[in-house]
Amino acid sequence: MGKMERFPFVVLVAGLLFFLFADFISWALPIFVLKDIPMKKVSDLAAEAKAKNTSAWADFERIAMYYPEQFKKYYGEVNEKSFEKALRIGHHWYVAEGCWNCHSQMIRPVSNETLRFGIPGVSNTVSYPSEYQNELQAPVLWGTKRIGPDLIREAAVHNVDWQVAHLYDPQTTSPGSNMPGYPWYFEKDKNGNIVPNERGIGLLTYIMWLGSWEVKPTKEWALK
Repeated sequence: MGKMERFPFVVLVAGLLFFLFADFISWALPIFVLKDIPMKKVSDLAAEAKAKNTSAWADFERIAMYYPEQFKKYYGEVNEKSFEKALRIGHHWYVAEGCWNCHSQMIRPVSNETLRFGIPGVSNTVSYPSEYQNELQAPVLWGTKRIGPDLIREAAVHNVDWQVAHLYDPQTTSPGSNMPGYPWYFEKDKNGNIVPNERGIGLLTYIMWLGSWEVKPTKEWALK
């Protein structure tokens, strides 16, 4: 085998070895990083939200207060079980609607992403492994592109009222947005008002849960 023939062969072998190495790293590295971090169930997430009185729990209480008829009809009382149910339903429809196609859920330590998608006033908001060790991130919803903003810190960006209006008609909150409206997540109550239905309450709960573990509690979140 001449020199000119050996060079392509060496390049081919080296390329294959690098490919195999990269493939090994892609599944082996997460195992080593995550092996000591417990995988949380949705019930664990609900219990944690209540115990720590996170912003997600406070927002769940607000939804129940804003839409008492629909909340009682679909979720009963505000407790860990109903919160768990709402998270599961919201996550299901978030995935089913393909929200992850336009919204990522991962803040990387590049391109000032902490400033673009992080929590205002909090610098250390880059995504970290333990955020994804739960049933609502299995599989992870990192997304493939950002037609819309990253949502992993959404709990600290917009409030429930904004989310309701945005979900029903994005143009009312974000003029020029190419996000479609989702009126099928709403229904009319006995007074003819447009309010979230079971899926809508679930999706709102899930979205307001995203990043709630990083939000610093404030007194006004606790409903008295």
